[in-house]
Amino acid sequence: MPMKRRNFLQATAAAGVMGLPGVRAAHAQTAPIRIGVILPLSGIGAEAGAAWLAGAKIGVAQWNEKGGVLKRQIELVARDDKFSSAGAVTAARDLAGSGINLLIGGSQSPMALATAPLLPELKAVMVAPCPTVMTLTHEGFQRNFFRLSWNAYIAFAGIGNMLTARFKEVETWSCIVPDSENGRDMARYFTVGVQRAAAKAGRQVKVLDPVFASLNKADYKVEINSLMNAPSQGLFVGLTAAPCISLLQQGRAVGMDKKFKVIGDAGTELMIAKAMQKSTPANLWSISYWVPGTDVGKRNALSTPLYDAYVKLTNDKSPPSIVQSSHRCALALFNAIQKAGGTETDAVITALEGLDFDTAVGRYHIRKEDHQGLGTAYIANVGVRDADPGYGIIDAIPYNEAEVAEPPSPGKPLEL
Repeated sequence: MPMKRRNFLQATAAAGVMGLPGVRAAHAQTAPIRIGVILPLSGIGAEAGAAWLAGAKIGVAQWNEKGGVLKRQIELVARDDKFSSAGAVTAARDLAGSGINLLIGGSQSPMALATAPLLPELKAVMVAPCPTVMTLTHEGFQRNFFRLSWNAYIAFAGIGNMLTARFKEVETWSCIVPDSENGRDMARYFTVGVQRAAAKAGRQVKVLDPVFASLNKADYKVEINSLMNAPSQGLFVGLTAAPCISLLQQGRAVGMDKKFKVIGDAGTELMIAKAMQKSTPANLWSISYWVPGTDVGKRNALSTPLYDAYVKLTNDKSPPSIVQSSHRCALALFNAIQKAGGTETDAVITALEGLDFDTAVGRYHIRKEDHQGLGTAYIANVGVRDADPGYGIIDAIPYNEAEVAEPPSPGKPLEL
């Protein structure tokens, strides 16, 4: 038999053997577990997307080093949602079409709102690192979607309460938030927190009507002018990532950082300080997922390994806290797959419901009823300091999210 023909027949025979059920099953049990990651990897969300991707990569590397999950290595398959709802939908369909049913995505509210309703059709499950809009775990509840971050009530009522209690000289607050459902949630629950703290102290504190802003613009002069003319001493900024930084940088040029005695931030924290360096506003307090390097942060066994791995991966010694939120999402999926004994969608959903697992900020719990994750969060004072690189987290106040979370009501609007 000529050599070429013999090689062809041998290859064909091997392919036929691989097609047998027993061989396919064996191959499936040893092939890598593929997890899709849908993040903003270009455009105005690219810096945040890079941080989220780093957190997920570190989680994969840490588990692969220990042997993977169910003795299988883990492989990330990343797609760019381009910081848009349409981009997130396209990415989710693309990943599902290639057979990937385990997803980390819906990183922020618009993308989560667009992709969550599609998951049953795609036969996929998604764990989301940062969306806050309340409908996701209330009237818009989807069994295939899990929010592994604070929601608007937990986060913004929390920071409103803390800042009002701490800064008694602030009698009036301004808010600037995205012109979206999520932005309205931010303003509503920040106001709830302010009023709750004021009532407890027997004070009168006012929150002005919010200033709404687009996330897809470069010039915030009109919004800054409105804030500068407001009779307020405190400011809450609900814009996140690049839009938040642009607002604060442009505002500094007209003295906005001097007008307000305290500025609250919806989670951009160290990215602000990294961009503004020595011009970072004084008394900047941010909601934070993770505070490595602080005494509070060092209490958790997984915190330092995550920090060290991030520095090694990026050569950046000041990780934004959202690194921990995507790392946590990865750990949730790995623990759920292990618990389920496989990667089948319904089994992983069941395993995620009520799951308790360790993270870089301590023990984390996923409520079975509404798929809301609960753990430890922080209000962190971010600013200039003498230690290298010249900025960082100066102080951090931890709080237990379970103690401030609203009761579960999947399928129903939140009623306070």
